[in-house]
Amino acid sequence: MAEILFISPYPELAELAMKVVGNQDDVDIRVTRMDEAVALALEGEKQGYQVIVSRGLTASKIKNSAIELPVIDISIGGYDVLLAYNEAKKLGRKVGIVDVEEVILGITSLEKVINDKLVKYTCENDLDDIVRGTHYLKERGVDVVIGKIAMAREARLRGMEAVIITTAFETVRLTIQEARRVLMVRKQEKRKAEQLKAMLNFTYDGIIALDKQGKITVFNKVAEEVSGIPVEKAINHNVIEVIPKAGCQHLLRTGKPELGAVLEIGTAKVVANRVPIIVDGKIEGVVTTFQKLDVLQKIESNVRRKLSDKGLSARYRFEDIIGKSDALRNTITLAREYGSIDSTILIYGRTGTGKEIFAQAIHNGSKRRNEPFVAISCAALPESILESELFGYVEGAFTGARKGGKAGVFEMAHGGTLMLDEVGEMPAALQSRFLRVLEQREVMRLGDSRILPVNVRIIAATHRNLREMVANGSFREDLYYRLNVLSLPVPTLKERGNDVLEIADKFLREFYDAQGKSYGVFSDRSAQLLCAYSWPGNIRQLRNAMERLSVMTAGGLIKEHDVQRAMQLQDFTGSTDACRTPGVAESDHTEVPLTKTDGSFVSSGSRALLLGDEKAAYEKQLIRNVLEECDGNRARAANRLGISRTTLWRKLQ
Repeated sequence: MAEILFISPYPELAELAMKVVGNQDDVDIRVTRMDEAVALALEGEKQGYQVIVSRGLTASKIKNSAIELPVIDISIGGYDVLLAYNEAKKLGRKVGIVDVEEVILGITSLEKVINDKLVKYTCENDLDDIVRGTHYLKERGVDVVIGKIAMAREARLRGMEAVIITTAFETVRLTIQEARRVLMVRKQEKRKAEQLKAMLNFTYDGIIALDKQGKITVFNKVAEEVSGIPVEKAINHNVIEVIPKAGCQHLLRTGKPELGAVLEIGTAKVVANRVPIIVDGKIEGVVTTFQKLDVLQKIESNVRRKLSDKGLSARYRFEDIIGKSDALRNTITLAREYGSIDSTILIYGRTGTGKEIFAQAIHNGSKRRNEPFVAISCAALPESILESELFGYVEGAFTGARKGGKAGVFEMAHGGTLMLDEVGEMPAALQSRFLRVLEQREVMRLGDSRILPVNVRIIAATHRNLREMVANGSFREDLYYRLNVLSLPVPTLKERGNDVLEIADKFLREFYDAQGKSYGVFSDRSAQLLCAYSWPGNIRQLRNAMERLSVMTAGGLIKEHDVQRAMQLQDFTGSTDACRTPGVAESDHTEVPLTKTDGSFVSSGSRALLLGDEKAAYEKQLIRNVLEECDGNRARAANRLGISRTTLWRKLQ
């Protein structure tokens, strides 16, 4: 089927077009009167024509109609005008012309060639203006008018002779070539538009694009579904009117990309990325892509579960570690250097300082970043279970062994990093076997006779003083030196100064978001309290305090008494340990060790606990508190309480 419709206002032009087209079937040629041309063009658009070609006032009328197709006007060349002028001189002495500006401008050059001065009138392709033009020529004594069909007809009505400017073969040929070029470009653009449309409508992301006035230019199906707003009510409307809470227009002022913003579109909460469209240094629009928050949470949950099952859960990087203190920056600098080499690292620091976060960041900064990261706590499991978790086992190795056996963490971490948390709690019986694996780089599953080579980087972590443990014989000296190739001390929260405020603010925002509350801001006095407190439980304790604070407040200005209430944690004597204020000696707030005297729990320097039922209730609560602080590690809890693990087990029963 032809895709170019050639509408000719007179038969002679159609004949020229047929000669140009020849045997090709891509152009349909129709002859029609000017008043019927628009209807023919509109009908042609419905039938599937892609380009319209016409001439003069006919082309102008088609362009000004409701048609959406490109309309190519057959221009008048200098040769066409010269032929018409020569014919006109045969009919009269004084020649005039009524035509559009581009034709009239060409007459000036022609006048020098013909050595004659024409009476000229520049008109629009408008019938009323053509009438005024022919009247103008009549008043100035013109005998013959040259022009298009409409001009010739009006000239004859006023008693003047007229010559129609016909179109030469070459002009028609060039015009049809231009129509074919426009058709090819149009097809290319249409193909690109369809590709873009498919991408927009079959992606999982909602997409909203704005022009520089804030009007919506793109509103895909996902955006329509999430917002509940039909696309026809969104396109070409200002975004503030359509989705006022989305804030998509914000970037038209700032020009700064915003990634991971949580906003509302319709009744749904979404996570959005917003970027400005910048052309030649100017903001020309904004594109927002988004997904529903609950969908992302579900995807994240599935991915995290799969990664956790495979032991590939190293998600922290150095950029995720909050703080600007010198102590922290120095530690990060040292840890980055360690990431570039493959030696064993011993990370030590108080409980809750973030040792595993540093281990994950080192892994993600190393050449093993694309390999597994597996972490295991040596204090969380009994000796028999810990051995099977470390080295794995074969089917039937012991009662209850999984069918088919199970790989140990050394095998799971092959090629990557194995983090041994609380390595100081490793039972003495396992230390020698563990040392052999480190030295030989090979492992044998429980109940198996085969030796498997393993390639892992070891990062060990502890809050214990391993030197003292080596001295008292509870930790192997050779294992200590095998682990302590590179050492990384992690500073306590007290050593990190104003980092406390930045970390507290992050935790508080997370808890406020979870509760649907607006953010709070610390007063100067409350900020001083946070920075002055010693935080013996470090970041874990700070996080718990911020969770309590988020429950007790509703955003706004967070005052001193709010922080005091959140930080008034009961110590083990039942008294209230108020947060340290500026000017109070640091020694007044150090952690109080627990001892056992005559079967009763007391704190050093404090009175004995109440007897009878009150004593029992207190001991019960005390054990719960200590277990929670020790993350459920019974060995550490018993040591902290000053009793044996057997006594602790008995009391738990």
